[in-house]
Amino acid sequence: MFLSAFAPVFSAIAALPGAAGAEFAVSPLRQVITRQNPVGVYEISNGSDRILDARIGWIDLSATEYGYAEATPAARPALSAAPYLVVSPARLRLEPGKRAKVAVRLKKGARPPPGERRSHLLIETTPVRTPLRRAGGGLEADVELGVSTPVIVRTGFAPPAVSITQTRLVRDADGMLELDTTLSRTGRYSAFGRLTVVMTAEGRPRRLAEIANIPIHFDAAARRLRVPLNAGALPAGVLELRYIGAAEYEGRVFAEKKFEIAPPD
Repeated sequence: MFLSAFAPVFSAIAALPGAAGAEFAVSPLRQVITRQNPVGVYEISNGSDRILDARIGWIDLSATEYGYAEATPAARPALSAAPYLVVSPARLRLEPGKRAKVAVRLKKGARPPPGERRSHLLIETTPVRTPLRRAGGGLEADVELGVSTPVIVRTGFAPPAVSITQTRLVRDADGMLELDTTLSRTGRYSAFGRLTVVMTAEGRPRRLAEIANIPIHFDAAARRLRVPLNAGALPAGVLELRYIGAAEYEGRVFAEKKFEIAPPD
């Protein structure tokens, strides 16, 4: 089992079965490798009470409007960054509470084509084998886990254009409001940032929601999102959405849109 790193958190975290609160974590969430910055470093930490062995390699995932899907053989030649990169170490062992660094480097002499390529660093961990343990009336075995995190090789650069489209208010199963919206991208390069939702009623702005770490990759024209608003109704006023850059795009306002909200019936 592997987990994609792109959830709205600040590091990729996987829970280890059999130990309450046990986890290993990987940060940062993504790396961008260029000729000017040819090395990216990840930190892996073992928050569990068990020794972890880790294998480190690559997996290619295509971007979709909802996240990722396994890349097809036909998609890989124009997608994969792995042929241009080297990772070290390829294996490591982590004692409980310890941390280790993994470096991703542009291969010497590599000449990636203009634009972007992306592969996902795959860190697969196996708790050091122990006999089957009795837990909760049953037997518990060690299970393999993994986390993937995107590594982008970028040659040249031009900021992408992003627009907010297809926005509507919907309700979840409990009747609470959610915002269903699409971030549409054009250009050769990916975007990365956060979406904020602010409601201004009677001249007073209030942040209803924020989702961080949202990529719109070069191989996907759009990213579809469902944003919980934690409200059963909205007052009359103005609802504003903003997609704001993070990391190398920090502070850039990619897109913003306002909606007039009528008084509730």
